Amino acid sequence: MRKTIIILLFACAINSVFAQEKPFKIGIKVGVNYIHLENYGKGYYSDFDANPGWSFGALFQYKKGGFVNYSIVPEIMFTNSTTDVDLIYITDCITTIQTIDIPINFKVGLQLSKIFRPYILGNIYGSYIVTYEGDLFYMLDNMDENWVKSNINKVYFGVSAGLGFDLWKFQIEGRYRWNLNRINSEDYTALKQMGLELTCAFLF
Repeated sequence: MRKTIIILLFACAINSVFAQEKPFKIGIKVGVNYIHLENYGKGYYSDFDANPGWSFGALFQYKKGGFVNYSIVPEIMFTNSTTDVDLIYITDCITTIQTIDIPINFKVGLQLSKIFRPYILGNIYGSYIVTYEGDLFYMLDNMDENWVKSNINKVYFGVSAGLGFDLWKFQIEGRYRWNLNRINSEDYTALKQMGLELTCAFLF
């Protein structure tokens, strides 16, 4: 009888250890976005509409707490965003920008069950432009390719805010991002990126 009780207690202890959620997780992430360029009162352009884009990448999550909890989630994402620009004399000027983004997310959530946790988030991010395409960058006579490459700022910083939820090993999230600095050239000093990101991640 004593041996049976000891075995049962040992099994319960082992089970409780393995039942505890790991504080560290990694994941893969994909999504769609409506990130677009926007003008702040300067330049040779007028209307900007976001076309659907896409993104994919990976994340690392550290989570701590009980019913009320927080997590810190750095990511690395490859993002393709497209803007339909209507200039004064030209319409449907499609502009595409591909960036490597490194957001650091700060999340506060409520563990409503073992598999469901809604949360709010904020983040800071840095972006590096890998490629950019579109006649918007070459509309003026003096803007040849070499001039554009030497005058456009390829490094951006920004902030995001949003909300999401964890459901078992899946993480569904929406956030809106704003660039803090602008394209660094004589004619595009007022141009920024901003827009909505919708993503789904699978956590291991």
